[in-house]
Amino acid sequence: MVKRAGRLLTGRDVLYRYDIHPKKTRMGTVYGGWTIIPELLDRNGVMYSFGVGNDISFDLAAIQRFGMEVHGFDPSPESARWIARQELPGSYTFHSYGLGTTDGTIRFFAPRAHSSMYSQQPGHVNASNAEIMLPVLTLSSIVKSLGAVRIDVLKMDIEGAEYDLLDSVVGCLVPVRQLLIEFHHRIGVRPLSATVKSVDFLRSHGFQLFHVSETSSEFSFLHE
Repeated sequence: MVKRAGRLLTGRDVLYRYDIHPKKTRMGTVYGGWTIIPELLDRNGVMYSFGVGNDISFDLAAIQRFGMEVHGFDPSPESARWIARQELPGSYTFHSYGLGTTDGTIRFFAPRAHSSMYSQQPGHVNASNAEIMLPVLTLSSIVKSLGAVRIDVLKMDIEGAEYDLLDSVVGCLVPVRQLLIEFHHRIGVRPLSATVKSVDFLRSHGFQLFHVSETSSEFSFLHE
């Protein structure tokens, strides 16, 4: 909170007004956790979790607590190898492709030596200059292929690509109920103003903000 106060005083952060104040809870580890509205979730629910990395604590908590069907997506080879070593419940399905604005293979920047994060954005502080082609699908293609009739939770931690994919979220073929996004203005991808604009854009399409993390990176929305 002290760090956040410093960012506010120096213009590197803003305070966001919540549109609604529901009962909410946080699930998962300190690193991989997210805040949701639990009363809207049950065993008939479906979660799309974009950006697996090496922490699926939030995904597993949704399965354990609510019995949800969870689909995890990540195109990075390291994530696929890590997932292959895990003992996963039957209601968790991993897909070795990412979310994109087109179907096919696109350029990613490989992580630096100290990181495991692949990014479509060249400005990512944890990305190197080494390029690799990895598979992605659009949200509409994914929805069609998996046959979803709704998405109860859509989580996006996709290392800066989120800014270019908001149109696909608001125009999704099926209803998206809870939307969880990590915005990456703090790590060299986009300026703070891009995140503020993105939040306003989602609000203008009926997504109601109900939580912002202390780092002002993770945002939780409800779409009625």
